[in-house]
Amino acid sequence: MPVTAKKIQWINSLKGICILLVVLNHVITTSYIPSLALIDGHLFITRAWVAINHYLVPLRMPAFFFISGLLAADGVINRTWHEVMTKKAVNLFYLYLLWCAVQWLCVTFINRELAFDDWRLMAHNAAYAVSTGQFLLYVAAAMSSPWYLYALALYFLVCKLGLRHWRVLLILGALLNYACVLGLVPWWGPASVAQNGIFFIGGCFLGARIVALLADKRSRLLLLASLAAAALAHWVFAMDKSLFTSALAVCIAILLCQWVNRYWRWHNGLLAVLNWIGKNTLQIYVLHKLLTELLAVPMLGALARFHAFDHRLFSLFWQAAYPLAATSLCTAGAIGIWWTLNRGVGRVLFQYPSLMRAERALG
Repeated sequence: MPVTAKKIQWINSLKGICILLVVLNHVITTSYIPSLALIDGHLFITRAWVAINHYLVPLRMPAFFFISGLLAADGVINRTWHEVMTKKAVNLFYLYLLWCAVQWLCVTFINRELAFDDWRLMAHNAAYAVSTGQFLLYVAAAMSSPWYLYALALYFLVCKLGLRHWRVLLILGALLNYACVLGLVPWWGPASVAQNGIFFIGGCFLGARIVALLADKRSRLLLLASLAAAALAHWVFAMDKSLFTSALAVCIAILLCQWVNRYWRWHNGLLAVLNWIGKNTLQIYVLHKLLTELLAVPMLGALARFHAFDHRLFSLFWQAAYPLAATSLCTAGAIGIWWTLNRGVGRVLFQYPSLMRAERALG
């Protein structure tokens, strides 16, 4: 049976963890790693932060897409096209295009007007496009920070269209995953979309069964052992980011989140915050990029100009605590901006207008 809109708390916990890992990844890649060139004598914790971010790659987006597929199963299997088309496809494409444009305008302004000296960021990303043509090309190729929204809409349409042949979709998804791991799909945007489709498809059509298997002790051990053996076999052939490694990581994360929600009281402060974040990932996802850019360009540029890293105590604090502090700041900042904007006409930044009208009519 597919998971309905009735939320299960461990799902919120896992979504919350995933969005925090996404923010952490962007903090580390856009400002933490570039800052290390300014620091003499790196600490062990510096290598640890970079390694943690690297080794969480098999979990971060695969878990996000698996849970998204699990939650989309009801719409794919039980709902008509009329019931779900606007909410599950049109809304996501709308938000993707809107936030691609918003991020491009904001990031361009930050790099042109707020940068210190030549301290700027550039990447093969729509947010850094130098022309309208390049922006449109990158947006079409999912080479933009909100690519997750693009992928979700595309996966939903594919699963809905291929509902009667979902086993074929699983096979095609697995083949695309291998093609991406082997470097056969060009550009990071198309590769990201192609590589993660298997997890959404698996969550949609097999997610409920997998969760049921994990609930039974004997089945759980057999499933985890099988995935571990397959992951190890791929690791031997230098495929350490195989779909089996990700599947194993997702299953372990599910078990941990279930355990936490089973044995921690719901009103526990940290768990309550994490689960609230898990229910509100969209606003954090689309807004945190602007905040990580502010940290990476004007702030880091100012620190470089005024030689802040020459001070040993500041340098030590930065290496040890900056990733965690910046992740917390960007997450809280994104929530604050959303709370400010998500009222009146500002709600169109986070939801397709016709869905807003439908909600008002029901209210």
